[in-house]
Amino acid sequence: MFRQLLPHAQTFEYTPPMAASGVNLHLRSYDNEGKQHTHGHHQLVLPLLGKLSLSVNKTEGAVERNRAAVIPSGRDHGYFATEVNQFLVADLPEALAPALDRLPFFVDLDPALLHYVQFLHSQLVNGAGSSHTEHQMLLLLIQLLQERHGDKLNLDRRVSAAKQFIDDNFQRKITAAELASVAHLSIRQLNELFRVQIGMTPHHYLTEVRMQESWRLLAQSDLDIQRIADSVGYGSLSAFSDRFSRHFGKSPSHFRRKSK
Repeated sequence: MFRQLLPHAQTFEYTPPMAASGVNLHLRSYDNEGKQHTHGHHQLVLPLLGKLSLSVNKTEGAVERNRAAVIPSGRDHGYFATEVNQFLVADLPEALAPALDRLPFFVDLDPALLHYVQFLHSQLVNGAGSSHTEHQMLLLLIQLLQERHGDKLNLDRRVSAAKQFIDDNFQRKITAAELASVAHLSIRQLNELFRVQIGMTPHHYLTEVRMQESWRLLAQSDLDIQRIADSVGYGSLSAFSDRFSRHFGKSPSHFRRKSK
């Protein structure tokens, strides 16, 4: 199915400049067939319209409707498309998502993930995001994918215990000492091992979980912003709004308006 042919032209409908972080998020359409090739960065291909058949390291699958592709850095891949199509494509440095290469090449997207992809699409098309916002939103998308397919990551049991503790208790204050005790490691050891396996420190992961849940509640519930702040571990509305705005580059009220 994937013959060694020179690639036909690809139509880039919108490609913003590469962010300082090395992250690139763009809309892409594919014409016909592309030869097997590799890149020096990870790539996510997310569905918007039509179907893209892919071969990644000789594993064949497709990006369509509720299915995405994860192409790790250095993995050989080619594509084939026969119909009108459009995809949201994210290029990501290896250092930004070191655990991405342990996800399956093809992953199912549940309704919440599909909603998030649509939101990313609207932000890109409307020019509502900044480079910082783009970076943070892609980090959140990676975290969502890892959460859905985390059983494939084969985490160290101590990292897994700490991660599960955060997942179960992010609504309240969690100290570094408490988390290290759960993992039976020193704070320094846990930080280093967690960063290697998850791609971020426990504190960063806790923030990502809180931001993920707050974004979900803003988009999918009618809770007021104060109650959302309380439910993700922020007793102060101003502290929550400040963290959310620094994380995504926009205020919680902006995301609520755009998500409705």
